[in-house]
Amino acid sequence: MYEKVKSLLTDVFKVPEDQITPQATLEDLGMDSLAAVEFALALEKDFQVEVSDDEVLELERLDLIVELVERRARAS
Repeated sequence: MYEKVKSLLTDVFKVPEDQITPQATLEDLGMDSLAAVEFALALEKDFQVEVSDDEVLELERLDLIVELVERRARAS
């Protein structure tokens, strides 16, 4: 799942791959609140789970966001 999210960030949001680490925050990745909303929508579309932009902004770190997506995917 982490690798798929990483690909989403590099392909769709053009985040340089070397900046993406599990502990990276959205701010570290150069993403503002609008990009976080778009990221949440992309996660919902790609992984067929509900993820709000508030959750993405609150969790902030990539590893925590991936954990949320994994939990939601398993539950559905």
